[in-house]
Amino acid sequence: MLLTGYVQASEPGVLQLWIGIFGVAAPPAPQVFIDRQAALPLAPAQFFPIRDFSTDDAGQPINHQCVMRFKVSDESRPRQIRIDADGESFEFASTSLPQEVPTLMNGSFNILLSSCYSQPEDLDGLLGTIVSQIKVQPHLTVLAGDQVYLDLPLTQHVPDRNPDRAHLLANKYYLNWLSGALRVPGLQSVLERAPVVCIPDDHEFWNNYPFAQKQLPDTWTDASRQLLGDTARALYEDYQIGGPPGSAGGAIRLDVEPLKMLFVDMRCDRDSTLTSLMGPKAVAAMHAWEKDLIDAHAAGKPAVGLLASGQALFIDPPQSDWSKKTFDAEMPNYQQFSVLQSTLGRLADNGIPVVYMTGDVHWGRVASGHDLPTNTALYEVIASPSRLIRVPFLDTAKEATNSIKGIFGAKAPWPRHSDPEPVPDRFGLNHRFALKQEYGQRGDQVAIVSFTRVGSGVDMQVMYYGISSDKAISQSVSTTRFELRAR
Repeated sequence: MLLTGYVQASEPGVLQLWIGIFGVAAPPAPQVFIDRQAALPLAPAQFFPIRDFSTDDAGQPINHQCVMRFKVSDESRPRQIRIDADGESFEFASTSLPQEVPTLMNGSFNILLSSCYSQPEDLDGLLGTIVSQIKVQPHLTVLAGDQVYLDLPLTQHVPDRNPDRAHLLANKYYLNWLSGALRVPGLQSVLERAPVVCIPDDHEFWNNYPFAQKQLPDTWTDASRQLLGDTARALYEDYQIGGPPGSAGGAIRLDVEPLKMLFVDMRCDRDSTLTSLMGPKAVAAMHAWEKDLIDAHAAGKPAVGLLASGQALFIDPPQSDWSKKTFDAEMPNYQQFSVLQSTLGRLADNGIPVVYMTGDVHWGRVASGHDLPTNTALYEVIASPSRLIRVPFLDTAKEATNSIKGIFGAKAPWPRHSDPEPVPDRFGLNHRFALKQEYGQRGDQVAIVSFTRVGSGVDMQVMYYGISSDKAISQSVSTTRFELRAR
């Protein structure tokens, strides 16, 4: 039997724990200890089979997960967590969210932002090593998409049906979520660092999901796409959300005053007609988030919005239908993107600043938007990738060219990576936001986004960390401080 767990982000005063038990048909009841004291859950553990089709000889599922919640003190501080079950034990340290953003004299509220993790390109486990050594303690970890690449490598043979197809896909989650126990590179060290929010993007399914892809034969027929999509969605729910089936397609809401934060799934419920970007649960959550911000501001309270999803906001989308369906359809390509644009516009009308966080694009960038009618700020923070996927032949050629370049001078530190794309000139309905790039970062990376309370809002600063064995590259690089003030 293998045992693992991680803390999921929840409201202050509650510690929410995802627990996985692998290799037994009847998972034993776990006993959780918080700071060496036995903890009583708010409700008994209810296990659900992980839908990977792994069974014993009697056909019973042998891998299970549950989500347990515990009442803790409101203070945000490191906590030692131990899970015991049937003689097995798993122990790690994490924390819980604070109630409010502190003033500069009292510290900062810190978010670890990471995305796009290719486990085969992390053979030395460097991501986990560097994340665990970052001196700034994050209070929240946001995994902003592509925590797994279910469609890679391109040379993999994907079986036609389950259980074999599910076994292949689930093994990628298994390696990442149990990497410590299996002694392989993976995400376990990242999951343990702070309470986690997971957001899906296309590679939780396949490139440019839900569209068929020429390089992926298992997406060529409607039936195969349906099976692949259903299997991938089930695994995303079981590992990255937990609890009963059917939880994908919504949003997670967290408040650390004056930050009102919304983490939205804008991938699972996309359609192939470029109409729907998110499901009804996500739309309702976005409207509630907008209303809460406006109501708080109207009541004279500080209010700052934080929104996160799996794709970039300030980006030029492909224009032709062929490009949208063949390469990467961006959020602005969908009719329902107007819901997001309208929400951001109404928040700007009310003088409420917003920060948007994401990954996806394989470069890092901080960009600012200045609302011309109201002078309200809209920022975008991108950290991507944590470990870049390898493109056969093309990346080998880039590395060979860089080696030759090194004979005559300095080699490029990141020959396979791209520089950040320039931001468009404008964003939003009626092009109301004028955009500007504030900072760019190339290479494998994560970011710590720090907030401090100042007057009617917060200040934000972003620290990028290169994921490299070269200490000169892995040193943190900080942006200037950005002001987010309600108008």
